[in-house]
Amino acid sequence: MDPSRLRTWREDLRKGVASAVLDFEDRYGYPPDENVVSEPDTIAAARLAAVRPAIPADLVDVYAAVGAVDLPDIGNGFFLRTASDVAHIHESRNLWHVRGRHDADVVVFASDGGGTQYALATPAGSPVYRLPPDLVLDGVYTSEDPRFDMAAPDLSTFLDRLLQAVKTFAASSTPPSL
Repeated sequence: MDPSRLRTWREDLRKGVASAVLDFEDRYGYPPDENVVSEPDTIAAARLAAVRPAIPADLVDVYAAVGAVDLPDIGNGFFLRTASDVAHIHESRNLWHVRGRHDADVVVFASDGGGTQYALATPAGSPVYRLPPDLVLDGVYTSEDPRFDMAAPDLSTFLDRLLQAVKTFAASSTPPSL
């Protein structure tokens, strides 16, 4: 993925989040939590890159431009894990394969506040899957739940949809759906 595009995405996401929490307390009656789109952690990004080829290049590129994304107040929350967490989860094989409605090796990199995880299938250019809470045994997620589906055809589209969801939430307070 293009590094300048990813930096622009990071800054646009920050602007969208700032807009979403601007009048948050007036709308909801309590102050927002800390919503953060952090700078990249170069050491963690290098560790993630070292796990390649198991980690798709597009995901390595994202973490070279963006650190963690913690958005507890956007809908029910959205969280892009740190590069260190992604590397650790993948190396420990906590969840590395999905089967049921879909069958693929995956890298889990994000979640929402409701227990849904998001996983990028391998190799690069593969889809991002939405994994609602279900059975994980020996690192294999198995589900026939209809919500276990493709969230986006690729990582770039997923990031665009996340940005759009934040902007929609900022404009209308409508909880985003990925």
